[in-house]
Amino acid sequence: MSEDMEGKVCLVTGAASGLGRIAARELAKLGARVVLVDIEIEEGREARDEIISLSGNKNVEFLGCDISSFTQVRSLADDVMTRYSKLNVLINNAGLTQPLYTLSDDGFESHMATCHLGHFLLTQLLLNKLKSSAPARILQVSSDAHKAGPGLDWDDMNCEKIWKGRKVSKRGAFVAYQRAKLAMVLYTYELAKRLEGTGVTVNAISPGYFVRTNVYRHMRGMFKIWIWLVRPFLADPERSAQTYIYLATSPEVDGVSGKYWEYCALKESSLQSHDEAQMQRLWTWSEEATESA
Repeated sequence: MSEDMEGKVCLVTGAASGLGRIAARELAKLGARVVLVDIEIEEGREARDEIISLSGNKNVEFLGCDISSFTQVRSLADDVMTRYSKLNVLINNAGLTQPLYTLSDDGFESHMATCHLGHFLLTQLLLNKLKSSAPARILQVSSDAHKAGPGLDWDDMNCEKIWKGRKVSKRGAFVAYQRAKLAMVLYTYELAKRLEGTGVTVNAISPGYFVRTNVYRHMRGMFKIWIWLVRPFLADPERSAQTYIYLATSPEVDGVSGKYWEYCALKESSLQSHDEAQMQRLWTWSEEATESA
């Protein structure tokens, strides 16, 4: 059950396409003022215009930002803090999966920079706005892929050992993605504890397995061919995005925080994601990496 979102402000990263775009569209239909954020400028503007047309809601805006760039994230946060009197929902949805080994502008492996570090910084910078707007909600879009590997390697946070000096590695991409999505869940649980009593909740989401979006567009070789062949059979993005809407709007989850969800139902995350020592170590590392302590 969704409630009327009239007068509420919602920000969605990675909203130019895929699940983020669907979530933004549905929030606009419910009357929210929606802020779309994405690195893809032309696609983001097109998404904004389409959502306005489909929803009849003119309070839909687009802000360009590369979430992996700390400079751009700080600029985005300054813009949001200045432009909007409140922020009721923050959906950290932007993601990446690619076999190329690349570093962000700040020198961090791109999966970790995009999925975790950029969103960590953005959330920290917007916390005061969220607290002053309480009740407010933060959604962290992770993945069940976070369960698939041995966890964070504190001696190789840039995944250099995984890529082994190669420029392209599908295994490297999977491990990097797994670590970044695990970091998102660890951060969710630690942040939930620190936000107790503030009126701001935070939950993590698994969209489901192999959702039919363009997140795989950077993949190469046989995996890309396989994705193309099975694309008609991949999970329905419209169904997957319903979890976003449910957690962003439903009165049924008022006050619910520090949980992991899939298809609008609670789900168990990995044992590693509940390691409190890892949560605290990740928090400290993330603060140092983003210079946000």
